[in-house]
This record gives sequence, C-alpha cells and structure tokens, in this order.
Amino acid sequence: MGVLGRRRGCGPVPTRRERKLRLKGALLMDLETPEEMQARSLGRPIKSSKQYLRQVIAEYEALDRELPCIRKFPTPPAAQPLCLCMETLPEEDFTHLEVLQALEAQLPGAMESGRVSSIRFENMNVICGTAGRRNRWLIAVTDFQTRSRLLRSGLSPRGLAHQIVRHDDLLLGDYRLHLRRSLVRRRMLQALGAEPNEEA
Repeated sequence: MGVLGRRRGCGPVPTRRERKLRLKGALLMDLETPEEMQARSLGRPIKSSKQYLRQVIAEYEALDRELPCIRKFPTPPAAQPLCLCMETLPEEDFTHLEVLQALEAQLPGAMESGRVSSIRFENMNVICGTAGRRNRWLIAVTDFQTRSRLLRSGLSPRGLAHQIVRHDDLLLGDYRLHLRRSLVRRRMLQALGAEPNEEA
C-alpha cells in the first residue's frame, strides 16, 4: 500500500488551494491576446490593451492642451534659404507700407535695387484656426549678404524693434510639432482598432 495522500508514481496530490491557483492561471492565459502571449514568452512586461489605450488617449489630450493649434503639412516644407521672417503680435496690425519703410530704414532702396524681392503677410491665426498666435511677415531677399544684414539689424516698424529670423527655422519647428502630433494620433487610432489615415 502507498503512503496516504500520495499516488504511486504520480507525486503528491495537489491541495485545493494549488488547484485553484492552477485554474486561475489557465483562465488568465486564455484571456491573453496573441500579442500579450508573445510578450510573455519573450519575458517582456505585459500591459493590458485598456491600460495602453488610456495612456495613448491621455498623451493625445495632453498634447492638445500643450499645443492646441498645430500647423498641418501635407508634405515636408521645401527649403527657402533666402526667405526671412518677422513675427508680430496680432494687435500689431502693421501695413505693407510700414514694413517696407522699416526695411528702407535699414536698406535704402531695398526694393528698387532688387535686394528685397517681396514682402508677404502670413496670418497664422487663420492658417491654424486659432487666436492670439504670432503672425508672420515673410521677406524674400535675393542674396546672402542682404540676409545676413537683416538678421543682425532686425526691423523697427513704428519704432518697435522686432527680430528677424530665418523662415526655414520656424517652418522646421512647425513641421516637427506636426509630426509629433501625427504620431500620437496614429497610435491612438491603432489602439482603438481604427485604420490610421491622413489627418485632415
């Protein structure tokens, strides 16, 4: 006769607690997704789909609060090395004539001599559908010497000093924000099971 509580050749009989734990483990394994099972087999930490979804949505909402109005780009912006920019507050409603006069103060005969080819106003609040954002005056020059001079001097329409910066630098910053938001949006759609598409 074998020893009480043992089966011959089968090892000790599992207790009721051990049987419950084994059953619970089997049920948890059945509820795992293929991705979670793969992560478990590779020894990676497992994060439930609901927890991941909450994290992605929270990240998207935080980005919306931090940067509510981001300029969208259908394609990467092309380089414009001879385009300069003067950013102005919305309440600084300068006219083209005032900006031209400020240019003439730094570069007499700027337009007539051909050193400045165009002056264009860009309403960033209309482009981004927001309010209170700085607008941009784009100044196209024809040579790097003129560009360097304006970058150093800046402009002072109505006697108000404004820095001149390279438009490419501003566009690159805008484009990076666009890519950042697009990435978070794509992750959120994938977590929701939707098909990612181009942002309108």
